[in-house]
Amino acid sequence: MRREKKRRFEIVSKIARPAILLAVLLAAQITPLSPQLAAFQQAAYSQNVAQGLAAKPKLVVLMVADQLSYNSLMRFQDKLSGGGIRYLSESGANYTNCRYMQATTQGACGDATIATGASPWATGIVADQWFDRRKNKAISAVADDSAPLTGANSGGASSKFLQGTTIGDQMKLATNGRSKVFSLAVRDSQALLLGGRLANMAIWFDTRTGNFVSSAQYSRDLPTWVKGFNDLRQAEKYVAKPWQRLLPETAYGASSRDDYTNERALPSDGKAFPHMISGTTAGEGAYSTLAMTPMANQMVLDLAKEAIDKEGLGTHSDTDLLSIGLSAGGELINSFGPYSQESQDLVLRMDQGIAALLGHLEQKVGLNNCLIIFTANRGAQAIPEFLKERGLDSGRIDPKTFKTFMDTSLDNRLGQDDWIEAFEPPNLYLNFAAIDKNKYRQPDVEALAAKVAHSVPGIAEVITSAQLYSNQVPNGPFSEGVRKSYYWGRSGECYVIPKPGYVFSSESTGTASGAPYSYDSQVPLVLHGFGIEGGKHAETVSPADIAPTIAALLNIETPSLSEGKVLVTGLAPIQGPPRPRTMAAEVAPQ
Repeated sequence: MRREKKRRFEIVSKIARPAILLAVLLAAQITPLSPQLAAFQQAAYSQNVAQGLAAKPKLVVLMVADQLSYNSLMRFQDKLSGGGIRYLSESGANYTNCRYMQATTQGACGDATIATGASPWATGIVADQWFDRRKNKAISAVADDSAPLTGANSGGASSKFLQGTTIGDQMKLATNGRSKVFSLAVRDSQALLLGGRLANMAIWFDTRTGNFVSSAQYSRDLPTWVKGFNDLRQAEKYVAKPWQRLLPETAYGASSRDDYTNERALPSDGKAFPHMISGTTAGEGAYSTLAMTPMANQMVLDLAKEAIDKEGLGTHSDTDLLSIGLSAGGELINSFGPYSQESQDLVLRMDQGIAALLGHLEQKVGLNNCLIIFTANRGAQAIPEFLKERGLDSGRIDPKTFKTFMDTSLDNRLGQDDWIEAFEPPNLYLNFAAIDKNKYRQPDVEALAAKVAHSVPGIAEVITSAQLYSNQVPNGPFSEGVRKSYYWGRSGECYVIPKPGYVFSSESTGTASGAPYSYDSQVPLVLHGFGIEGGKHAETVSPADIAPTIAALLNIETPSLSEGKVLVTGLAPIQGPPRPRTMAAEVAPQ
């Protein structure tokens, strides 16, 4: 009998699994709190640590596409390669119902939510641009004249408007600055908002010079490897060159016909393939057009490889972060729509570029040592005429015409004055001076403006700041989303929501984004690599959950304003038993 017990005891010491350990020890009639059990638990814990089970990923790679809806990715998935986005989706934790919880789904809002885990009501990033009453003009979400560009002689930009910390900031704080944090993108706002305040550097493509630049917020000088990349004049490789389809036209059956009537052509180009990057020589116009094409995304992915190599990302004792903003889709989808062949080609080429990056990571860091996240900062709405041709209600609302109509209508009811200062969708800004001069109550003018706006064809809902302030927002599917989108001092006095299928656009072609509906709010979300268990998950999640999930895997504090949750369903099970309590009596400090 004793020999049999001893044999069981030896088996436990090899397996070191808590459930089996406890069962065998009970069978051997050994008290669970005995010194023997404590010794075996400690041995199992040490073995797991030695095997790296308690380690952290060496590198977090956060890839964020611009204007890529979940629907678009699914429509094109059968044409994707096996080593890029499709590989991540099929072998990682794939969340098929990921939606932004805020009502405003513009790119800057999404980037800020991904980085901070918070909605615009906390981050202060209420739109791509908003009306600044002190400057009496619309300003970008990253405008900052006090932070001149590094690597260029014009403009200024920083992340000063972003409230709270980002996941990159938290990594810096947790490691006393040792973690390296880099953010690369086509667009300045995406690079800056994903990077945050404490990043080593945020770097983006400058359409004036064709170079990658940064902000004095981080440094007055570019890293040597960025200068070397700029010296290669990568943009010149694509200027005055044709953009052909990646695959034969027959492979684009999920998209509309080429040269669709209501598409908006690239500058100095037509609506059909092959497209020519405008200009016969390099210049600002050509670079602006280049920034709308898949080749701009490819330049960012190529620059990401340089960052991995030259900065040694993923080779330090502390985890590094590399954020990659694939921003070209923003302007391209606005021009051609998500059902275009151009949109499909953008995704196919993005997939190939990501596949090459994953191969590079495998070679330099090892994919098992990386935590890789792929998502988008917003979805994409179809061109309104495309929907109308299929029998769906849709249309365009010109922001300038809407502002004029609102001003004229309020003139008829309140007297002649400039009642509307600005309309930067979805924010309508009233003129406080006119309200005060005419001795009206602001809540009354807001209510009247909302009533007038409701009379405009294509307007679904208008919520006023007075309703938000008094917590009297009418019940509706997007009431909470509007609350999460409203930031006092930056948002307008009326929040205007179009009906499904309608866009705020001064253009007669193309489309726009920013609405709370699924086509704009539902985006891909895939987690892959270290600490992640593969599988498809249908529960509703949000891009706000990304930052707290990274924080949980790194065992660090979440960003200061984070409201997201940890995506526990995608995490690999914890291996080994918990660390045991010591059996020795605690000794009070002397």
